[in-house]
Amino acid sequence: MKMSGFRSDSTQLKDLRITGNGSSGGGQYDKVKILGDSVIHGDVKCNLFKCTGTVSVEGFLESGNVGCQGNMKVLQGLQGQEVSIQGELDVIGDVSVQTLKVNGEIRVEGHLNAEKLKGQGSLNISGDCQGEEVIIRGSLDVANMLNGEVVEIKLYGPSRAREIGGGKITITKAMTIPFIGKYSPGAYGAMQADSIEGDEIHLENTKAAVVRGRNVYIGSGCEIGLVEYKNEYKQDQGAVVVQYNRI
Repeated sequence: MKMSGFRSDSTQLKDLRITGNGSSGGGQYDKVKILGDSVIHGDVKCNLFKCTGTVSVEGFLESGNVGCQGNMKVLQGLQGQEVSIQGELDVIGDVSVQTLKVNGEIRVEGHLNAEKLKGQGSLNISGDCQGEEVIIRGSLDVANMLNGEVVEIKLYGPSRAREIGGGKITITKAMTIPFIGKYSPGAYGAMQADSIEGDEIHLENTKAAVVRGRNVYIGSGCEIGLVEYKNEYKQDQGAVVVQYNRI
């Protein structure tokens, strides 16, 4: 996925700075820096968007780099290069970025596309979630397809996706919570999916109707209806598989 980003001549653009409680209109800026609670009315294009506190963008946000420590809400979609969130991110509309790093919670009412997605916390996506590399430590809820060349999920809470696809798919359980959240320490997470399809598949604590892959390992805590594999199949004694076939 190639992202164009926003690269207007920064010497011709002003900065927007808000300190404390305030608001501003949208527009094109070089740098947007917010410290406190603020609302921006309208679309924003900038090279840098940085927030410490709480911000609501009542429009579309397009930025080269986005950094937020606190709570951030975007009402009409987000496009960017590097996006880093420490706290909460809510987006109504699609999100399209090169790199997304989240330590906290992200909710997207739309599709999420990222070349690299690294999350520690919880992700809730109402559409598809796609990326070249998807690494999650926590919980996720993807209404449609979760897809990536590399998908690694360490389960710290209840998770689900309608379909999971990729080259290498690894889903493992964890017991110690590495972040403060809504899940108690010692509680196992579990993944639920209608279908999981990839080349190399390693599953733990996963419930799925169908699993298809070249090399498939079904680990402890799994409940699978049908496994179809091409080369190699292994099953832990703590897993339940109704049927498996070599294709």
